[in-house]
Amino acid sequence: MVALTTRERDLLKALLDARAPIAAEELAAEMRLTSRQVNYGLKGVKRWLSHHNVELQITPGVGVELNCSLDQSERLRQDLASVRHMQLILSAGQRQQLLALVLLKADEPMVLSDLEELAKVSRSTIIKDLDVIEEWISQRGMTLTRRPNFGIEIEGSENLHQELIAAWLWGETPFGEPLTEITHTNGLVFSLHQDAGLLPLVRHGDKIIQRWNMGRVFAQVAYAEAQLGGRFTDDAVLHLALVFAIQSDRVERGHHLDVPAQRIQWLKELSVWNVAKMVTKRLGWRLTPEWCDIDVAGIAMHVLTAPRNERWPGDLELDDSFHGLVGEIMKHITAAFDTPEMEQDRTLHDGIVNHVIPACLRQKLNMWQPAPPPTTTLSDRYVSEHQVAKKLAAIIGKSTSVQLPEVEVNNIASLLRAARIRIRPYRFNQVFIVCPSGMATAQLLIARLEARFPRLGPLNVVSLRALSDEQIAQAELIISTVPLPKVITQKIDVIQVHPLLLPEDVEAITEYLT
Repeated sequence: MVALTTRERDLLKALLDARAPIAAEELAAEMRLTSRQVNYGLKGVKRWLSHHNVELQITPGVGVELNCSLDQSERLRQDLASVRHMQLILSAGQRQQLLALVLLKADEPMVLSDLEELAKVSRSTIIKDLDVIEEWISQRGMTLTRRPNFGIEIEGSENLHQELIAAWLWGETPFGEPLTEITHTNGLVFSLHQDAGLLPLVRHGDKIIQRWNMGRVFAQVAYAEAQLGGRFTDDAVLHLALVFAIQSDRVERGHHLDVPAQRIQWLKELSVWNVAKMVTKRLGWRLTPEWCDIDVAGIAMHVLTAPRNERWPGDLELDDSFHGLVGEIMKHITAAFDTPEMEQDRTLHDGIVNHVIPACLRQKLNMWQPAPPPTTTLSDRYVSEHQVAKKLAAIIGKSTSVQLPEVEVNNIASLLRAARIRIRPYRFNQVFIVCPSGMATAQLLIARLEARFPRLGPLNVVSLRALSDEQIAQAELIISTVPLPKVITQKIDVIQVHPLLLPEDVEAITEYLT
């Protein structure tokens, strides 16, 4: 019997679910594959279907479809539900991810033959994979040790070891598409879980990942929030739950962090210590090993350095260098933008506190934080915000001896951009809306404008035919869904938008107003 690979199985499932011919490009986009991978996979699907007397019909310019009856379709679905004729073929990146995970979790050296047996590949392939893994972990300060007649293991401090595991589970590796996803509803999800029985390496990886039970850990993050009187960002909650779960597993296996005694003493003087101590008790009540002060310190440092949505009580007392720093930052911002109102902007003030303090602590305590998505990076075209943010980073460095990385400086620039949009007065006495499409479209546009720009001013619809010099003189801005004659645009500012007010229209109006 011809076997299907899991990729071919997924292609066949997509074809069974399609109600009409589907283009290969659409299949590629839906399954996150290249067109070449789809075309290659369809050859295997066609070969497998021929043994089931079903034709795979490929029509140029139309798409791909199955030529079969409803009964045949149902039998195909039942056969796909079985793993008897299934073959799992991992990409090089997937195999390297799983091998890295196995080595990170191993409590003793692993011999090369064991890795060969797990992955079902040749020794030369394993050696090449180990070279890639070694390059990744060395960039993070760890060492891949290979000793003849002894085995292969990852060596380094326990702090870096836990950081590396967290980075792997978060998906920050060079091995391509991550195999795991972390959500608030499902916790840690392994993308190959349903195929764990098809390959020993995947089965082993699945067993490892199932040990990190994040479901019960989310409650401990919520407990820390309640006790400290603030809220973490959504991503910070996921990260904290992840590192708490990892540390619980490591403590159970007898691995403890390395935290200097002086730092532990400093942490004990803070309110976060008692909260962290209670979190460790709640996390470890089923564990045989007891949590030491160094383990409590690990929880406390993660809590202190996690990004927040709200200002934590006592933030400014965490370090003497924070005293007066925020006030100095606010004065510099006010002078840089020549906008006195910014010094009294409480939202900006709290945003600076919420960002700068944990960012500084992360650098001081050498704590890893997942990188934000690229979509949150402020565009380079906001030159003044980036310039001021760099000057603020220099002020922070002088006061705290901390050099903020580029990603943290960008976050400060984003706070400045938001403050300029929020504070800059832009209310107009009269704004005309020109929308020839009809009253329904015009009213929808007005509703969206009022929701996005509540301080824009009175919005009135005016007919393009009735737009006279007298009306133009009464208004300060025209927002139009169609191009206006040059004779009008020379007399008044005009912004052309889509009737549905697309994101680029919002950005254009925001840019104009600020």
